[in-house]
Amino acid sequence: MENMKKGIILGSMVIVLVILGIVFFDKSNEIKEKKFQTIKINDIFLNVEIADTDKERIKGLSGRKNLEENKGLLFVFDTEGYHGIWMKEMNFNIDIAWLDKNKKIIHIEKNVSPNTYPKVFYSFDKDKPTLDLYVLETNANFFEKADIEVEDLAEF
Repeated sequence: MENMKKGIILGSMVIVLVILGIVFFDKSNEIKEKKFQTIKINDIFLNVEIADTDKERIKGLSGRKNLEENKGLLFVFDTEGYHGIWMKEMNFNIDIAWLDKNKKIIHIEKNVSPNTYPKVFYSFDKDKPTLDLYVLETNANFFEKADIEVEDLAEF
């Protein structure tokens, strides 16, 4: 009987330790440190947060109250394609630019409102189809104020 109690206590302790190990050492529960980079387009510098995982790209700027001046979010995709952007759970208007693998701006959508959801925006132009690899989100009117246009190159 005494050995049975010790076995139950020992077994319970092992189970608790396993659960604690899963909770405290599971790397998928870690808070991921955000990545930032500076982009230069023409003579304009923009500090951007990098979204290079599916989870980060799906979230985008959703749920944020605003975006500071000269800040942005750069989506970095694994492969070239026609990557769609929507305004799900957005709280402010933004500009969206699609860049090709050479970091050339191939399409810009200006002053996109959260009210456009569930519409999905793409870079695709039937007259000039070009695959994109990056998408840059900025505050609304950023590209107009900075005089940045399609065909301009980004450096990063």
